[in-house]
Amino acid sequence: MALSTSWGLVPSEQFGKVICEPNWRWSREHDPFDDFDFWYVWSGEGEVTLNGNRYEIGQGDCFLFRPEDFASAKHNPERPLTVTFIHFDTTGDLSWILSLPPYIRFNPADAHEIYLQRFIQVRLNQAFGHEDEAALLLHLLLVLYERQKPEHFPYKNQTQHSMNKVMMDIAAHILQDPGHQHTIEELAKLTHLSPRYFSLKFKEQMGQTIESFIIEKRIERAKYLLTLGMNVGEVAEALGYRSIYFFSRQFKKVTGMNPSKLRS
Repeated sequence: MALSTSWGLVPSEQFGKVICEPNWRWSREHDPFDDFDFWYVWSGEGEVTLNGNRYEIGQGDCFLFRPEDFASAKHNPERPLTVTFIHFDTTGDLSWILSLPPYIRFNPADAHEIYLQRFIQVRLNQAFGHEDEAALLLHLLLVLYERQKPEHFPYKNQTQHSMNKVMMDIAAHILQDPGHQHTIEELAKLTHLSPRYFSLKFKEQMGQTIESFIIEKRIERAKYLLTLGMNVGEVAEALGYRSIYFFSRQFKKVTGMNPSKLRS
């Protein structure tokens, strides 16, 4: 069974990314949609009227048009719209798709534009498995679309969300090389924050101090290396510990057992 079927999403041949012509407009006020259309605004300004509701639109705005929707749109010729559109059908249960809002504004911090670009590339080159990959990309886009709903967005404002992304990037940086002797000063410099403010915000966003996070991830890596067959001394050296005894004490403090016991 094809993935496009198992996911319930079947992208059609109608898709693209276009800069709308200066005199562009469209109206489906008397000709409703007969499929689903994912419609994303990259730039420009205009307005969309959907089932009687009017929306002023610009960068980041996105619509999910459904069968039987009535809509019209126009834009400012001085600031023409650039949009991606993806028409698709569905198979099986429609409840999830129908539960999604008709309109959202994407948070700039999300990775939706990468998926949009990839979708177009995949459909154009038609490499092996392109239909399945396109269906998966569309599914990811719809998951991100749903994430914009207020109940799935835990941040009070854009600033808080941006700070969370900064700290998640730092966490990923630490995870990438847990054996590096990360310092608060070095990490704070990556965020363009003072060491004190960085430490405060890291604990606020991650729920633990930066020091405890570094130790925790170093010990997690140590546990993994021990299961691969490396001995305690080799693991301590690999993770930058100058003393095997200090490593053993820290390992036991975090895990409750000696590293030699885990290896055995």
